[in-house]
Amino acid sequence: MKAEEELGRVAQEVSVCTKCALHYSRKLAVPGEGPPGQKSMFIGEGPGFHENEQGRPFVGAAGKYWKSSWR
Repeated sequence: MKAEEELGRVAQEVSVCTKCALHYSRKLAVPGEGPPGQKSMFIGEGPGFHENEQGRPFVGAAGKYWKSSWR
């Protein structure tokens, strides 16, 4: 299976997952994003308000903090 297909499969599983309490307040799943061949990854504890609204990782306070630390 190609990396793109595998990431799509993971995203589908995340969108319907009920293994933890996060699914009760989920609006949009946040499976992650980025190039399939990437050698590193950043993992957040769980989606915050803005991530839940947009379905994208690190768009809220944690993302702002993280981005400001790289300048």
